[in-house]
Amino acid sequence: MDQEILVTVICITFNQDKYLKTALESMLKQKTTFRYEIIVHDDVSTDSTREIINSYKTKYPEIVRPIFENENQYSQGVDFVLNIILNEARGKYIAFCEGDDFWIDENKLEIQYQALEKHPECDMCACCGSSVSEDGNQEIGQIRPSKQSCILNEEDIIYGGGLYIATAGLFFRKNMYDNIMEFEKYGMLDYITQIKGGLRGGIYYIDRKMAAYRRNAQNSWTINVLHNEAKLRHQWDFERKMLLQLDRDTDGKYHKTIEKRLLCYTPFENQLETHKKEILRIITENPSENYIWGMGRRGEGLEKFFFQNKIKISGVCDAMNNKVGMVTKYGNKIVNTNYVMNNANVIYASVKVAYDDLLKTDFQGKVVNFQQYMPLG
Repeated sequence: MDQEILVTVICITFNQDKYLKTALESMLKQKTTFRYEIIVHDDVSTDSTREIINSYKTKYPEIVRPIFENENQYSQGVDFVLNIILNEARGKYIAFCEGDDFWIDENKLEIQYQALEKHPECDMCACCGSSVSEDGNQEIGQIRPSKQSCILNEEDIIYGGGLYIATAGLFFRKNMYDNIMEFEKYGMLDYITQIKGGLRGGIYYIDRKMAAYRRNAQNSWTINVLHNEAKLRHQWDFERKMLLQLDRDTDGKYHKTIEKRLLCYTPFENQLETHKKEILRIITENPSENYIWGMGRRGEGLEKFFFQNKIKISGVCDAMNNKVGMVTKYGNKIVNTNYVMNNANVIYASVKVAYDDLLKTDFQGKVVNFQQYMPLG
């Protein structure tokens, strides 16, 4: 155990005892030619998260290092991740995996370590991510910025936003934080980390599925912010200010890209409103057995637009099929996707990925790509 630690894995968690064991096991299964450590940060969980961390510390004392807070840091706006990187991490490289996510390739750390060793011009490495159901058993989609391994440029990273790259797939040089810019001081945000990682020479992307992101996990950012309209608007305001500071920090180098990104904070229902005449024509042509496919942000935005314009639909569905029989906040019944495939005359696909997938099926009705009417965001 005298070998130098080359990689520090940072796992942040809060009330995620339901998922944490899976995350930690996926980290501990890594096959590497180097020594690595796992720092698990618990932000004062009230469930059994602390007990789980302590059990892994007892079992793997040379690998697992707990950090237990006495007061919740996130609620105070403390960037505890940056503090861990600068003050606690012993590795030359840093890897991320939050407590509700996990890795699906036992060679992930080794592959990313070798990639950055071979690409000194890049500070960060990313990989293809799998978006999975809350129980982790079903793939819903992929977080895949490119269909081949490549270097993602700064403009694409800035424009792509925080969901452009899978957070659980981030791997970067610790020394990229030797110099901290003003825009980074806006706080703990995956988007900020990704921008930072790409500024010097882009992000080296490996088109290999090695990390999984749980959709709608309990206490996740998706649940707490993405589907809470007030919190989301606050988040958008925060990101706008951060991007304007980035523009100043970089002397306008990415000004045009930042201007384009700022447009992405336009609510989906507002984007749809600009195409209202065409949308109403589509609805008039397809008055019965019409369903929205997708219950993410775009799907919810489409529902809201329909609600505001008193447009009736037959129901909504989502590939996860975990809320079938319930009713959305806009009064639409959630139905099984198989039912929709067998009974719908028209499906309104809220995202292009769903549209493309539906075209590959034997569905006999009409499919409309509604992402074309809300492309930003």
